[in-house]
Amino acid sequence: MRYRSPNEIYASILVAAGSGRRMTLTKLIFDCYIPHSAAIKFTATLVQSGLLEFDRLDRVFRTTDKGFKYLELHNEISKIIEVKEERFTSDRLNVLMLY
Repeated sequence: MRYRSPNEIYASILVAAGSGRRMTLTKLIFDCYIPHSAAIKFTATLVQSGLLEFDRLDRVFRTTDKGFKYLELHNEISKIIEVKEERFTSDRLNVLMLY
């Protein structure tokens, strides 16, 4: 698996928890491919930020409205970065072809 930035991990947790399934910590660990210690750290940060909520009675995580807004913005920014990377890569190839 390739390196993922913290923002990508936050987004994958929010997507998994917003899928409508009963998302326990164990399911998040498996769905997001993260170790237990990282899952604890990332979910705690998301809960403190109000992007994720934890239901103590059912012991499940759910993405909040604020979390869904974060995902929208994350996806928009990812698309912009992807386009910039494509342009950068094609420019580098053109320069290399000149030599």
